[in-house]
Amino acid sequence: MVWPKLTVCDYREMLRKLSAAAFFVTLSCVYILRSRIAVVDQLFDSLDVTPPIEAYSLHVPFGTFVVAFAFAVLSESIKLHDKISSVLSIRAVFDVRWILIPMALLSGSTVERSRFDRIATDRTRLMNDVFYKYASSAKQADIDIHLITQALTAWSWYWVCVESLVFLILTAAMLWWFGDWVATALVLAVMLAVIAIMNIFRSDANKYAEAEVSVILSDEVRRKAVKSVFDAL
Repeated sequence: MVWPKLTVCDYREMLRKLSAAAFFVTLSCVYILRSRIAVVDQLFDSLDVTPPIEAYSLHVPFGTFVVAFAFAVLSESIKLHDKISSVLSIRAVFDVRWILIPMALLSGSTVERSRFDRIATDRTRLMNDVFYKYASSAKQADIDIHLITQALTAWSWYWVCVESLVFLILTAAMLWWFGDWVATALVLAVMLAVIAIMNIFRSDANKYAEAEVSVILSDEVRRKAVKSVFDAL
């Protein structure tokens, strides 16, 4: 298996990173469940039909590997972070609050109540027309490549935390169901730490978005093009 990049330059690299993270987090969660719940360990024993699998220099029991690999594939194939984002409106709120409204105002366009509503409704198209057109990825961008890499990397770590919380919630729920209060409390403590780290990466993403918006609009040609898009709403 290939180690993913810690920093990412495009969406494909981010998906690979999320997939690898899902593998390791699921691996850890299954290990906890097998070590704390006898019936779970017995279930996985029935899946350990071959010698341990070597993955990322680790020797993993076959049953544990299969489940961790399945969650890693699921994370990448269905874009789990995107599904979570849609349910919780994470990107929708971020795009409007930190990118589209600032771009509209700084470009010189006016944002009345009716236009604000149209910005929120037409978010996807607007993001493509005024933001991703200039900052889609570090490999195809009109602005500083380093800035885009920083933004994508911050988001990738944020989504790692978000997906990890899903796996940890499921683990805590199973431990609670089987009455292991100590292990449940420990997993909840880990979740609080992950939430704290996640908020740090979200703060970084906010900061990089502000910088990207500023750089995009620093060019007069781009500023006028962006203004025309918002004025047409």
